[in-house]
Amino acid sequence: MLIALNLYGLRGNNTEGMRLRISSEDEEFMTVLPADRATSPFSLRAHVDPSSPQHGLSELCVDGTPVAEIIEAEPGEEVRGYLRADGTAATLVVPSGKDAGDLVKSYRDLLQALSSDLADDGTHHQIEEVMLSATLEHDEPVVVENLIAVREAMTAEGLPEETTLGVLTPALHSESAFAELAEKVGPVLLFLTTESFEEHHADPETAGMQESAAADPIAEAAFHPSERLAGILSAARAAGHRTSFTYTVGSEPLDEMRAWLLPMAEQTTMWPSLTILPAATPVDDSQHVAAPDERLDFFLEARSLLEQIFAPTELRPEPWRCYRGLWYRQHAGEPLAGPYV
Repeated sequence: MLIALNLYGLRGNNTEGMRLRISSEDEEFMTVLPADRATSPFSLRAHVDPSSPQHGLSELCVDGTPVAEIIEAEPGEEVRGYLRADGTAATLVVPSGKDAGDLVKSYRDLLQALSSDLADDGTHHQIEEVMLSATLEHDEPVVVENLIAVREAMTAEGLPEETTLGVLTPALHSESAFAELAEKVGPVLLFLTTESFEEHHADPETAGMQESAAADPIAEAAFHPSERLAGILSAARAAGHRTSFTYTVGSEPLDEMRAWLLPMAEQTTMWPSLTILPAATPVDDSQHVAAPDERLDFFLEARSLLEQIFAPTELRPEPWRCYRGLWYRQHAGEPLAGPYV
């Protein structure tokens, strides 16, 4: 059901998308998904009649039949920062319009606000991981500068030295950047966003990866993009960092997906974020490799193939890391432990 929900989105006209937290069988799940799909079987229903015993209840429905309770439904896909993994993992978004001198204070304020959110037992959340999300507009020096500021903010807020600092970005690629991070920040967890990597490095000033291998050994020419990406992950590992990546399943046939991921799987130290591809718009299915009536079966087959690809690594998914994931409760026939949100 969750795979189908992420595939088909929600019926409605909310073009901003929606962050949805649902409860099913006493377990919580969070997803970010399109909310303007006229043909989706999924819809939200709220009971607003004060005289109804279900007053205040919101439900996720399939063709009108309730299948889960809605805990929280918020419009939009991005926020400045939020907690996941039962409040133990914080995601921070690179702020816009901030001078370098203001970065540490900005991140400190955000960490204070997030940690002040109370757990169910009334205590403050204990943050064990801080992940920085940096998009296409941020180049490599900016990402390095912000990671240094985040680590300084983490230290100032009393987070232990062993607290993980991660980054979700297409920007990091050079040995010099990985060396600087190792020196000034310590080990980081690099999630390389492969979907936007080529677009990020298409600028003439930063796309000399194939032409300027002497200046940047990681940029040595490779016939397949995944070889370049695997080289970046390898360089990050050599500098002492942990590595992973994001990949959207559904735009390529399974044999091409396999060729894409095999080189990267060899350089990955944490299970990647493998995401379901929804339609780009309610009427545009051109990105999908599978026909609409075959799409759910395609993703289930892809899940089995991906389990085979990553079997030698002995890595396992953490369901809360991926908003449109292929794994929620089990992996390769075995149950997955939470947290799910």
